[in-house]
Amino acid sequence: MPINVNKQIEEAMERGEFANLPGKGQPLKLDMNPFLTPQARMANRLLKENGLAPRWVELEKEIKAEKAQLERLLTNLKGRRERLAAIVQQYPHRHKAVSQSFEHERARGIEKYSEKLANLNQKIQRVNLLMPTRNRQYVLINQTEALIRFQKVCPSL
Repeated sequence: MPINVNKQIEEAMERGEFANLPGKGQPLKLDMNPFLTPQARMANRLLKENGLAPRWVELEKEIKAEKAQLERLLTNLKGRRERLAAIVQQYPHRHKAVSQSFEHERARGIEKYSEKLANLNQKIQRVNLLMPTRNRQYVLINQTEALIRFQKVCPSL
């Protein structure tokens, strides 16, 4: 005959067996991972007490910050293009000079964007090697697709 755990818990609750447990009404302490070895637990505790984190946690923060930098780079260049397009519309005789200037700026932007993408993918590979669980690993950024997106968001002037 199968054991009905839910029924047993309900009966124990009715008898008041859970009424005066230690720590009642206080938040649970979830800072200890029972699956870690005592050595890993001690290392994590020492890191935490000294304001540090495991390398993979630091890398996750860096990855998030670098993704935001990539978006800002693209957003800033797109805004610059829109401002220059407005100038060209107001002063059509300056189109060639403004366009050439923007193309140099855009080329530097693409170069910087490509470099940052490559560095970001290296960090992603590093964090994936250090990550303790596979289900939290990052997918590499497809550089070709990212550059195509760059070209669409910020085309030539």
